[in-house]
Amino acid sequence: MLSGCHSLLGIDDFQTAAPSDGSVDAGPDAPTDAFVIDTPPGSPCFGTLSPVCFATLPTGDVTVSGTINTDTDSRCEIRTQAGGPDLCAIAATNLTVAAVVATGSRPLVLVATGNLVVQGALNVSSARNGPIGAGANVAACTGTTGGSSGGGALAGGGGGAGGAMGGVGAAGGSAAQAPGGVMGAAVAISAIRGGCAGGRGGNGDPNSGGAGGNAGGAIALVAAARITIENNGAVYASGAGGSANNSQGADDGGGGGGGSGGLIVLDAPMIQVSGTVTANGGGGGGGGHLGSGSPGNDGSTSNYAQIATGGAGQGGGSSARGGNGGAGATAATAGSGSGGGGGGDGGAGGGGGAVGVIWVKGTLTGTRFSPAAQQH
Repeated sequence: MLSGCHSLLGIDDFQTAAPSDGSVDAGPDAPTDAFVIDTPPGSPCFGTLSPVCFATLPTGDVTVSGTINTDTDSRCEIRTQAGGPDLCAIAATNLTVAAVVATGSRPLVLVATGNLVVQGALNVSSARNGPIGAGANVAACTGTTGGSSGGGALAGGGGGAGGAMGGVGAAGGSAAQAPGGVMGAAVAISAIRGGCAGGRGGNGDPNSGGAGGNAGGAIALVAAARITIENNGAVYASGAGGSANNSQGADDGGGGGGGSGGLIVLDAPMIQVSGTVTANGGGGGGGGHLGSGSPGNDGSTSNYAQIATGGAGQGGGSSARGGNGGAGATAATAGSGSGGGGGGDGGAGGGGGAVGVIWVKGTLTGTRFSPAAQQH
């Protein structure tokens, strides 16, 4: 940890030198060599996807709870990683997680040189009217914006595309004169990073397209011995729903695409999950016609298998109406969201966000995952 932060964390100065063979004495759950890397010599590193290294080992047991802003929290020790953003790392010998909400631009990495236990909800999800998860919204993969209309009798905007991550981001619906945002490709995970935001809906009247939903963030749990997610524990990194068109009278704007789920990393020799681990996509926003549609729902968290429905288009079943937003993705929908078209001169619905990624290294037990865990 950062010098000067030890008193805040309730742990001693990090004066324990790494053993010469790179191993760590964690008691009965001693780590295997595959999970402790002594590179460079004397600087043990923990984790597989983006190893976090220490000049000397953290000592003491720590419980984290409350809100963590990864840009400003004094508990963060900043680590760089190749091909990804800087990380906020919090480390201890044995680390317990109570209820935590993490925000900020940096992904959060929790490192235990012994055991890591999750007792409450550890949440890096984004919500349409709430926080943006830590490390969310990687700029290079934001869903594309729906096309704007050329005006005239058929003035609806296209729907924004849903964000991509563990599956494709759904294309936005097309209106009579305006195409929807283009479907995005699934993301290959090579660093700890959050998901992809949904694209903005296209305009009917100026500035009438709905905003895309924010993506789920990124959280990595790394332990040299064991990770336990208890029955009341959970890890969430779901995306937010896309917004409906901005009502400005006869606006006919397209709905925003839903944000994708983010990234959850579980990295330890033994990983036991009795709770839930969820990184689902948000639903797309509904398009407008002479008024505003409805926003898409946020990606589910505790109800891990529940699909986030898209927002209803304004105008009901009339021939001139806004299109419905597409549903966000869960494990049950093969990872990819859906989109919705407009009708007549109405704006189209936004595409649903894709699922995120649950990246696992180690022997895993547990069943309540969405999407399915990816073993490495």
